[in-house]
Amino acid sequence: MSRNTEIERLQGFTLIELLVVITVIGVLIALLLPAVQAAREAARRTSCSNNMRQTGLALCNYEHSNGVFPIGGIECRFGSNPIPVNMKMIAWNVAVLPFIEQAAVWRQFDYKYPAKSAENRKAVSVVIPTFLCPSTSRPSLTTGDVNHNGRWDPGDDMAFTDYGGMYGVEGTGRSAPWGSPHYLKDNSLGVMLYEIPTAAREITDGLSNTVIVGECAGRGADEQSEWANGNNCFAQEQNTGINRALGNELRSDHSGGVQVAFCDAHVEFLSETIEQKTLLALLTRAGGENISCL
Repeated sequence: MSRNTEIERLQGFTLIELLVVITVIGVLIALLLPAVQAAREAARRTSCSNNMRQTGLALCNYEHSNGVFPIGGIECRFGSNPIPVNMKMIAWNVAVLPFIEQAAVWRQFDYKYPAKSAENRKAVSVVIPTFLCPSTSRPSLTTGDVNHNGRWDPGDDMAFTDYGGMYGVEGTGRSAPWGSPHYLKDNSLGVMLYEIPTAAREITDGLSNTVIVGECAGRGADEQSEWANGNNCFAQEQNTGINRALGNELRSDHSGGVQVAFCDAHVEFLSETIEQKTLLALLTRAGGENISCL
């Protein structure tokens, strides 16, 4: 064997050495990947919190300008329009657009027509980043062609939201009698109601103790989670905890809880382990509960 050949052999990697290096790299990646994913989720959660904060401030600024918080949904309650098919179904989100630097979209929206009308098609198709949680995974940011018939129909191309207005708490014993202005009893009502705005003085549990908007992420067109849709208000089922159900309940793709905005615009991350009675107390405006520490 020549000297040069021997030097080349000594300088190369053996198969075993190469496998050891690959294994070490794989172990390092396996160790680092969870930390990288956790850092990314922490950043997404912070971004979500900022969106909720902006939404909370927008609602407070609206209240300061108008003396009441926005109506949760306009012409959403049965009987609010003599022709049900023409119900406007306009969400509170439209009212706060000027307060989140979306005045151009607000000017495009015409309150004379339903949210799902052709007249409002352009406005409601705009994706509003403030209304979206970056942790939520969904195939599309708009409803698209809902019935897949190849043409536009009312409800198509509407942009989604991951945050819903809090109507209150529902369940056995909480429904209001027939003919009442709201669907729930007074002590089960939240702030975002149909047809009637809520004034700050009606929130007797305290602005800092009452949730006005919460994450209700991952919903699609079936749950009517478009930001302009007046059904973007929900009541938490009294026996359902956080992140326990996909649908019109408090839910997020964050691990361990959800973000909520209070009537004074501060934002909290409510843990899945929060006591149910404390959670329900935070969701009503005049329940008269003694709220324990979060």
